Amino acid sequence: MTATLAYAFALTAVIAIMAGQFLFKKVALAIAGQPLSQAVRNPEALLYFMLAAAIYGAATIFWVLALRQLPLSRAYMLMAIGFVLVPIVSHFSYGEPMSARFFVGAALIAVGVVVTNTS
Repeated sequence: MTATLAYAFALTAVIAIMAGQFLFKKVALAIAGQPLSQAVRNPEALLYFMLAAAIYGAATIFWVLALRQLPLSRAYMLMAIGFVLVPIVSHFSYGEPMSARFFVGAALIAVGVVVTNTS
């Protein structure tokens, strides 16, 4: 396996985990205000939860494939991409707020990912 393919696997895992997070948010919205006894029987929430769990399972497989070639210390830095992209997508999907501080932090994260993953 080439390093390029390993990075592709790692990025696929990161994107899959991000997708799972959005599905977990849908679960939270679907059960908002419901008592736990009712929430666990909500078909919409259960569907989203099962999809998220399946996506997390697939992400784990891609992550293991990536780690066959990449050092964990470099690969794990790619997870930080999610800390930048999830809030941006959440802003447009759910109207969650973003501030100037977010952009400063996101820029620092992006620089950190690039620095740690270039030779």
